Amino acid sequence: MPEPVPLTTLLSWAWIAHTMEVDNAFEAAGTEWVRRLFRISLPMWTNGLRFIDEEGVTVDEVRARARARCNVGGLERWGWISVGDTGERRRDGYGTQRGVIGETILRPTRSGSSARRLWPRVLSAVEERWRSRFGGEAIDDLRDALLAVVKPMPWSPPEVHPPDGFRTHTVDGNEGVNAECPLVALLGQVLTASTLCYEQRAEVSLPLGANLLRVIGSDVVRIRDLPARAGLAKEGIAMALTSLLRSGLATSAAERAICLTPDGVNALDDYRHRAQSPKDDRLRVALGAIVVQRDALSAGLVPPAGCWRGEKPYLTQTRRLLADPTGALPWHPMVLHRGAWPDAS
Repeated sequence: MPEPVPLTTLLSWAWIAHTMEVDNAFEAAGTEWVRRLFRISLPMWTNGLRFIDEEGVTVDEVRARARARCNVGGLERWGWISVGDTGERRRDGYGTQRGVIGETILRPTRSGSSARRLWPRVLSAVEERWRSRFGGEAIDDLRDALLAVVKPMPWSPPEVHPPDGFRTHTVDGNEGVNAECPLVALLGQVLTASTLCYEQRAEVSLPLGANLLRVIGSDVVRIRDLPARAGLAKEGIAMALTSLLRSGLATSAAERAICLTPDGVNALDDYRHRAQSPKDDRLRVALGAIVVQRDALSAGLVPPAGCWRGEKPYLTQTRRLLADPTGALPWHPMVLHRGAWPDAS
């Protein structure tokens, strides 16, 4: 029998697909200046750049408003923000977290200011495309179902890191729920809350359980096959495998393959049991009405000309997504420090 799709996976598919479409549209709309910089994904704006204005704001203020930490050093190194009042000279620790404290002042660069103005317009345009492709009633039903359960959370799932097994963490904040926020932000908040709930007592994080343990299962799997099986970029797969091996949940096999240890099998069983726990029939039906429309999902995942997702080495995975979106999307996002792409690119 096919494995039941958890509610967290339906949320993930909708959020990841929407985020990828937003990222592609942002890159296309900002072509003249975006491509001169290291490109970033939506979570870098929702959980960071969105709150960094020209007047300057402290790191602690950004975290409290976003309810999440973001890669401040990366945003600086990639040209989106300035860190500290250093004038024209580069600060010690440029491009890293070194020297960054809660009182450090952040400001957008010229490109960062342009991006801050562009992101909201792109989100609005993509949401209108979803309304056109999926139907206004389906989008209204989804928004209403999300608003019925949404809690104050980051607008996007926060970055996760290998040292603690890619678990999700949030920051205490001072902003409540905004019923008028974009659809993708409602999806992100509900997905983040669901992830936190799952991970409270789970043996492994959702990114590892849903994406790696699930696709390995009882098999011996070649490492080169894991990106296609999991829907994650090879960079994310490499980090995840290192975590599984170090924690004793997996072991190497012959011919560059991997399999689960007995502890890994137990962690997989724990994932499967816990992942089925969240029950919300209204939200499940509303999400199902979206993800079942494969042609509509695929249409939003077509990369614009020149977009990095339409070029090697990512073109192969993009073709998989266009052929079978829910078959090729990750079962849970893995938002890393490498630009915060939802599929660990």
